[in-house]
Amino acid sequence: MPEVKVKAGEELNGLGKMLKETIDTNLQDPKKYKRIEKLKASVVIKESTSGVAVTLHFRQGEIEIQNDAIDKPNAYQEAGFENMAYISSGQISPTMALLTRKVKARGNLLVLMKIAPLMVLKG
Repeated sequence: MPEVKVKAGEELNGLGKMLKETIDTNLQDPKKYKRIEKLKASVVIKESTSGVAVTLHFRQGEIEIQNDAIDKPNAYQEAGFENMAYISSGQISPTMALLTRKVKARGNLLVLMKIAPLMVLKG
């Protein structure tokens, strides 16, 4: 099974640990993996209250995560902790969060829509 690799020499911050665990769980579903299998993009995810950020690198089936934001990601998503928790728990869909401005996004929104199912942990 594919899994998210942590950038060499890094210990993930709390946001990174949460995202890695959620994405690793979702990658066990072949349908969700197939959605990102050919994706080549970098996505920054930032928690707006604390300013903590991580960058996800999608490289045709491989995913790497690192602390902090890179300068020129393909897509960028920012939300407060509470809204991130609502999204990851499935209480609000990533699409609805975007439409209701609970999440700020810029860059290639199609990339964000493609990875959205990986960000939701449904029990």
